[in-house]
Amino acid sequence: MRVVLKILRWFLIVVVVLVLVLGIGGYFWLRGALPQTSGTVKVQGITGSVEILRDTDAVPHISAANAADAMFGLGYAHAQDRLWQMEFQRRIGNGRLSEVLGPATLETDTFLRTLGAARAARTAWPKVGPEGRQMIESYVGGINAFISTHHGRALPIEFTLLGFEPQPWQPEDVLVWAKMMSFNLGGNWGEELTRMQLSAKIGPEKTAQLMRGYSDDGPLILPDGSATTGGAGQIAHRANGPTPATPPTQSVSKLLAINHTIEDSLGLGGFAIGSNNWVIGGAHTTTGKPFVANDPHLGFQIPSIWYLAHVTGGKYDAIGATLPGLPSIVIGHNNRLAWAVTNTGPDVQDLYIEHINDRNEVEHNGKWEPMQIVPEVIKIKGQPEKTIQVRITRHGPLLSDATGPDSGMTEPMSFRWTSLDDEDHTVEGFLGINAAQNWDDFTKALSLYHAPMQNFVFADVDGNIGYYAPGALPIRAKGDGSVPAPGWTDEYDWSGYVPFDQLPHTYNPPQGFIVTANNKVAPDSYPYFITNTWSGPYRAQRIIEMIEAKPKLSIDDVAAMQADVQSAQARQMLPYLLQAKTDDANAKAALDMLKGWDGSLRGDSPQAAIYEAWFQEVPGIIFADELGDELWQNYSTAGDFDSLELVNVLSGKDAVWCDDTRTPQPEDCFTDLGIALKDGLANMAKHQGSDDMKSWRWDKVHHATFPHNPLDNIGPLKPIFSRNIPNGGDNYTVDVGSIRSTDLFNQYHGPSYRQIVDLSDLKNSRFIHTVGQSGYMLSGNYSNLLDRWQKVQYLPMRFDKETLNAAVGGRLTLEP
Repeated sequence: MRVVLKILRWFLIVVVVLVLVLGIGGYFWLRGALPQTSGTVKVQGITGSVEILRDTDAVPHISAANAADAMFGLGYAHAQDRLWQMEFQRRIGNGRLSEVLGPATLETDTFLRTLGAARAARTAWPKVGPEGRQMIESYVGGINAFISTHHGRALPIEFTLLGFEPQPWQPEDVLVWAKMMSFNLGGNWGEELTRMQLSAKIGPEKTAQLMRGYSDDGPLILPDGSATTGGAGQIAHRANGPTPATPPTQSVSKLLAINHTIEDSLGLGGFAIGSNNWVIGGAHTTTGKPFVANDPHLGFQIPSIWYLAHVTGGKYDAIGATLPGLPSIVIGHNNRLAWAVTNTGPDVQDLYIEHINDRNEVEHNGKWEPMQIVPEVIKIKGQPEKTIQVRITRHGPLLSDATGPDSGMTEPMSFRWTSLDDEDHTVEGFLGINAAQNWDDFTKALSLYHAPMQNFVFADVDGNIGYYAPGALPIRAKGDGSVPAPGWTDEYDWSGYVPFDQLPHTYNPPQGFIVTANNKVAPDSYPYFITNTWSGPYRAQRIIEMIEAKPKLSIDDVAAMQADVQSAQARQMLPYLLQAKTDDANAKAALDMLKGWDGSLRGDSPQAAIYEAWFQEVPGIIFADELGDELWQNYSTAGDFDSLELVNVLSGKDAVWCDDTRTPQPEDCFTDLGIALKDGLANMAKHQGSDDMKSWRWDKVHHATFPHNPLDNIGPLKPIFSRNIPNGGDNYTVDVGSIRSTDLFNQYHGPSYRQIVDLSDLKNSRFIHTVGQSGYMLSGNYSNLLDRWQKVQYLPMRFDKETLNAAVGGRLTLEP
């Protein structure tokens, strides 16, 4: 996307002239886009007054006499504060970035059009129920009411820079972003391709060593299998082994490259995606009522992916985190209950290798059937439009076509994904959650939920706690979806979805708490296949350890848990590191410094910097020689490597990996660890700017980075629009500080939102997200939360009128 620099150069000159030449006048010209937060505005589309009261933290509390008007108000508030973000998001979902960014994003648009989230949204919209349609249409009405009266300098500066104005929103734009969030959280298709490449290179047995499912002793979300076990006849529905891998082609690498581009430039997908949530029952709290905690880990960006809001109208009275572009509180609480969400990480995407002929027919069970051909016209700024022909089989679009006709694709691959289904009531499910008053209401709403499959934890003011993993979970006739399957037979087709009442769930479990951290859900006795790839057990282990450390926990104890950076993974790995063989003086000094270290990855810790310097070097030294440069790059940048693979090697189980196949003499694991430590320390010294290890700080090189889309790619604009802050933690700490291998040591994913709800007194509840409520670069609320977020501080979830009226920052009334 750096080509965008050429497109934006003259716009940048305009901004510089405005600010430098016009001085204060230019500054106030740019501030003309800041939204009105007080007074009265006349709008069309509501039946009565809508109040948008912003508190002193810029959180809007939207109230109306009925639900439809309240959703209109939420749409209006979203547009006021986040219109550019919403515009960019819907252009991603609709594959329309090139219209405003030019040819730099043509490859991305081609992939997104081929994927077809927008086609799926158009198909799903007519099937949305009457109440859901009314809420979505009202929400869209609020967005359009704002757009209709704001033009030119009254729009966010990004529209001026790119030289266009937003078109009115459609209901399908809401659904398409919901589907792209599903893509963000349920994207394992790249892993299928990586596994296929690995198997072709090193064989299935070694591939299994590199892509392990879960540790045998790792904690389960449902340790006793509560409400999940089925009869012997149901076990047949479990996947019965992987399908045979097929040799890779040139286009597989190109597809993976596109996937990495989407992850890095758009912040969608990636295996650093995770989350923590937990609910602690009243028997374990100082208040006698439950606490609900959540911190979803998503790609960092500015503006934040979340927007804090409180919506009251009709049956709705809920507060928490919203996603600009979607109506409803996604994570939060209402007057009776609280909920929190993490990614289950299900395998809900399958690639199928297809047999096609030159008549655009595809083979299935020995017969040729026509593919659906859909022309997609991509407009390109500064160039003629381009039309691509999307070919769709019974399994889904030929995703391999996105690599272009010259990619060398000899085995076309179609894409089956739950979010491309003709019917999808996920948004309606969230609306139902917002209004739920008890467990029955809550689970009824979850029964509408389609994708992506998530871990919901629940608690209510009566003291009940629960867990459900709703969503469309495929039942495969054969295979486990771990590699692309033969598409020319129905042998590997999906035969349906797991019935809702047989999805994993529990209510008031005997242990009195529920913890989810993308770890394995249920024991192997669970009769349906969920996935082969769970996150490592470390975050879940540490959360459970802290819950069990005290007989009763306070809400401040829960906040301390969210701030915790002691790594169970580092504690596990340290004994191996201390056995490293080395004659290097610096390495020996580093080992001395690590003796007695507790595994805490604080920002000010030199031990944390030493450990990360070592750990980031180890996988490449042990595994890369057998994979080769390109495959190692695909494997490591996809995030497929997990510490569990390394533990098996260092413990002696898979020690053969430690021998470097490129050298005649044999190497052992602890010699490799010494080499990794020496090389890692040298690299860290360069990043630290000092050889004095005692002066090192982890947060000197580890920065949480929040890029602006797309202006982070424009050198002179990057420091104006993007943000970063020193931070602690790593991939395995509860306060996650995940590390991107393509920008070593820096953090691009992490806790995008934090919430703690006290069911004994909702006024004690708290929340925060990453940077700020506003998407306007000149707003005081653009990045004012960043320091508090980094310190794991919170804002109060002001829910009752008395608390609200004591903290009014602005009061805007919408009148019909």
